[in-house]
Amino acid sequence: MTTEEILKEYEGLLSGGSVKEAGIFLEGRAREAEKDEPLTAASCWNELTGYWRVCGDKQKSYSAAERALAILGTKRLADTQHYAVALLNYATAKTAFGDTEGVLDLYEKIEKIFQKVKDVPDYSRATLYNSKAQLLMKRGLTAEAEECYGRSLELLEGMEDAETETATCRANMAYCAMARRDLAAAEALLSESEKYFKTASDDPHANVALSCRGQLEYLKGNNASAAGAFEKLAANIEKRYGRNRNYAMAMRSAARAFEAAGCGEEAARCRGLAEGAGR
Repeated sequence: MTTEEILKEYEGLLSGGSVKEAGIFLEGRAREAEKDEPLTAASCWNELTGYWRVCGDKQKSYSAAERALAILGTKRLADTQHYAVALLNYATAKTAFGDTEGVLDLYEKIEKIFQKVKDVPDYSRATLYNSKAQLLMKRGLTAEAEECYGRSLELLEGMEDAETETATCRANMAYCAMARRDLAAAEALLSESEKYFKTASDDPHANVALSCRGQLEYLKGNNASAAGAFEKLAANIEKRYGRNRNYAMAMRSAARAFEAAGCGEEAARCRGLAEGAGR
């Protein structure tokens, strides 16, 4: 199978709801390709970095990224767009799992490679700015993060078939607005994001907007509404990925909101589900 055929079948499994099977399939193809088609293998491991990230498995995500980078490195492609994208996926995974030490240096390295090579897709540049913004947010650098999200959004709005990414970027910008306590701006950004996801509720990126809605309602003091958003988020995660780390986090957020709403029994139920996740 060619790289394109493998990734097409992988995406088909994901879109059909066969998430576990998709991971097994792609990992199998990656291992098979390593001997005779190393660049195909690298592409598969690169995809698996993101797959295991959203599944909440840090070690598998990191291992996949490191394998992709090792293959590309031995092929002397360390100054190419392919290597930069693999490095970007690795940096994104590290940011998502909170291992932020040295990650800003990775983003700067990626940006330098993008500046050197020709015809870098706007999507890759937008992804770089988005991922860098997430790291800056984790470090409390809201203004810098907002600037990066703005650059990402500017690129995405000029692209075709980027509705999902545009809506996700607006939800992330709503988090920035919340961080500076501009709840009106956060509501405006999130509402724009939700308009799209209402027509694409099965899109896994809708979870970003759901999480943001829960946080915004909690800040507004609408604790029951916040709990409802977090519970829906947890249900979406469970349906697609099982009761993983991200499911547990969503349930803990629901528990805090229920507690604030004076719903002790519901809070205890959510905490129990969070504690049992992954067992």
